[in-house]
Amino acid sequence: MNIKGKTTSFVLTLAIVLSSGQALSVQAAIAEPQTTSDSAATQSSNSGPNPGTPENKPNVLNVISKYTTKNINNIANGPANITSTIGWKKENGYWYYYRSDNTRATGWIKPDSNWYYLNYDGKMATGWIYSSGTWYYLDKSGSMSTGWKLLNNTWYFLNESGGMVTGLNVIDNNTYMLYSSGAMAKGWVKLNNYWYYFNNNGSMSTGWVNSGSDYYYLDPSTGRLLKDTIAGGYKIGSDGKRLEAVTSSNNSNSSPASSGIYKGIDISHYNGDINFTKVKSAGIQCVYIKATEGTTYVDNYLETYYNGAKSAGLKTGFYHFLVGTSAPETQAQNFYNHIKDKQSDLKPVLDIETYGFDTMDYTIRFINEFKRLSNMDLCIYTYSDFINSLDTRLAPYSLWEANYSKRLYNLPSNNIWSSRVGCQYTDQGSIDGINGDVDLNEFTQDIFR
Repeated sequence: MNIKGKTTSFVLTLAIVLSSGQALSVQAAIAEPQTTSDSAATQSSNSGPNPGTPENKPNVLNVISKYTTKNINNIANGPANITSTIGWKKENGYWYYYRSDNTRATGWIKPDSNWYYLNYDGKMATGWIYSSGTWYYLDKSGSMSTGWKLLNNTWYFLNESGGMVTGLNVIDNNTYMLYSSGAMAKGWVKLNNYWYYFNNNGSMSTGWVNSGSDYYYLDPSTGRLLKDTIAGGYKIGSDGKRLEAVTSSNNSNSSPASSGIYKGIDISHYNGDINFTKVKSAGIQCVYIKATEGTTYVDNYLETYYNGAKSAGLKTGFYHFLVGTSAPETQAQNFYNHIKDKQSDLKPVLDIETYGFDTMDYTIRFINEFKRLSNMDLCIYTYSDFINSLDTRLAPYSLWEANYSKRLYNLPSNNIWSSRVGCQYTDQGSIDGINGDVDLNEFTQDIFR
């Protein structure tokens, strides 16, 4: 891996105050859900959370429901009002559905594989409707929507019955907050008097996040903002903002591991013979080894490096270099077949840094095939400028970012990730036990499997 880059910063910050952590209810007005205001929410111009009091180890948030989008079907509440197939008729610009007795149907009907709603006068409804205390969305064809829906640049989630979802929910194993208007939350949200941060794709963030010009640390297990403590290698202030780094001079009990920072290298055959005992003595704790590239290539130092690193007691992991010259599925198989019998302490990594092919298509296909084979989630490695070639489908995966002008906790903001598990900060490092330059990295505890 040998890359450089920078990106510009963009952060959307939003503070939401919710009452006692109970589920939010949909506004009881027969109108389209609003995205510009919310009776249970207030907006703030602050760049981050307000100062708070010291806190103990936080508890995991209770969610209202858990959903898996692949299981969501078009099934609405209530029975169909008709059983005939007389059919649709368009009259004076409106669609109606006629029963066999030539009367117009009203309410919910399911004349085909989709649900539709007909108003009291029989006119087919479209857009938002409010029925029996629940909001539904009907597209231009009149059919009821389910799953994620993007409307006027705002995301909503509709459950398997078509009902608009609100409150804190787990969807496809990620935690999301949906206002009482149904709009998906982004940025800072306050729940039960604690602050949480939701990424630009709506999922709850953990670890370091960059908000405005400051960095904050969110508990890796709960997502709650930490204050008045030491975490991620830094002191954290009473307002949650990152202060000075923890070193042996200001914390006699700290070490790279105990303070949350792990020193690492990534290597391939270009590094030649390595004395891993000396590498460990030099303070290195984590070693990423290139395993494969494309469909057939295997790094000829893979076995040697793996055996040497494990014998020295180093934490090991592997990466695959993605190319556009062969199918991503066969590349995933090549990677899996050459690491499946090895002990892996660190998350498997997909190295994405070349142009000339449909990068996102190849990446998603590689991820899906590797997940099918290994049931393991990948970490994405790329450099800051290349992130612009990727999109939010990768937000659920960890990011290891290369940037040779920044370090782990001052990397530039981007529109996909708000935290990183690693930073490759130079390709010209010098480590005892390795001849010549070597890539140096800083990792957080989230790099571990």
